[in-house]
Order: sequence, then C-alpha cells, then structure tokens
Amino acid sequence: MNGAVLLTALATGLAGSAHCVAMCGGISASLGLGSTRKRYLLVYHGGRLLSYSTLGLIFGCLLPLFGFRPHNPAWGAALRIVAALAMLLVGVQIILGVNWLRRLERYGIRLWRPLAGFVQTLLPVRSASDALLLGFLWGLLPCGLIYSALGLALVSGNPLAAALVMLTFGLGTLPAMLLLGVFSGTLLQALTREGSRLLLGGLVIATALWTVWPFLAV
Repeated sequence: MNGAVLLTALATGLAGSAHCVAMCGGISASLGLGSTRKRYLLVYHGGRLLSYSTLGLIFGCLLPLFGFRPHNPAWGAALRIVAALAMLLVGVQIILGVNWLRRLERYGIRLWRPLAGFVQTLLPVRSASDALLLGFLWGLLPCGLIYSALGLALVSGNPLAAALVMLTFGLGTLPAMLLLGVFSGTLLQALTREGSRLLLGGLVIATALWTVWPFLAV
C-alpha cells in the first residue's frame, strides 16, 4: 500500500506544479538570479522538503497516538480502504484540475500570519542558513495542495512512511521549481494540459483500485 500512496503523492506534486510556481516561484526565481544567490537555490528547496517531511512525521504520529495499530489485521484492512478512498479523491481532483481543500487555506492563514513578518526579514537571502530557514518556513504556507498530501501521509499508517510520503510530494514539485525561468514555461504547459492531467489522474485512480482489489474480488 505504501508504494501506491507514494505514487499518488508524486503525481500530486507533479500535477500541482503550476500552483507551486504561483505560490513559491517568486522566491525560487529570485534565488536563481545572480551568481551570489544561485548557490542558495538548492538550500532553499532543501529546507522546503525538510518542512514537508517534518509535517509528514507529525501527521504520521496521529493515528498511533490515538491507539490505531496498522499492524493489526482488522485495522490494516480498514486503513487500506481509507487510503484507497483518499487516493481516489486525489485522482479525481487531478483530472478535474480543482483544489477541494482550498477552503482550509483560510484557517491556515491564521497560523501563518505570525510567521509572515519574520519571513520578510529573511529577504533578500544573505546566507545559506537564511535560505534553509526560509525554505522550511515557506513549506508551512497555507496550501490546499499540501493539505491533500498530508491526508495521504495520515493514512500511510506510521510516522516514517508519512514523512516519506511528504518528501515524495515535495520531490514532485521540484522539476518546475528548479527549472523556473529556463524550461518551466514548457514544463508547466506539459504538466497542466488536459492530456497530462488525465494521465496522472487516471494512474492514481488505477492505483487506488488496485489497492482495494483484494476486497473487491472477494
């Protein structure tokens, strides 16, 4: 099941590239300009991936904290079904090009406001440590796409698997972010055109069905 969830997380990151560029592209582009700042680009994205992984680790602790034991056969079967439903919803979301969790962003903004002022003090980036911290904090930006990935992390069943899910999601967002200003226009068009959405969404839906096939075949 974990492989199926990881595939879904990667597809979510790839399909959401346009949204990620809109949210984080300005900082990524500014870090890529000039010889003195280019070296901070990978550090910034490393901080972002670390932030996603940390969130996954936290969310992965929630089910065990409430007594959920995925290694128990009955719990494991229930978790597999819930994970398949989550993947199915993500697949439909990718195909339709919608963000069903956008409303949650308004609640996340309340938590983000205290950080927003501090983030501004890190710009322009003057050191690698600033770039790392900026990337980590930017990973906490309210975003429905991240919330979808966190839902996948939650149903992965354990903290390490959940952290890996979020890391995989972050890796899916990297190509467009790293190539911003070079090939990103072509890449974003390729990832957001209808055919690509259908392919990624269809793959996720097929993976979801494969995950619950043992139950459907009974």
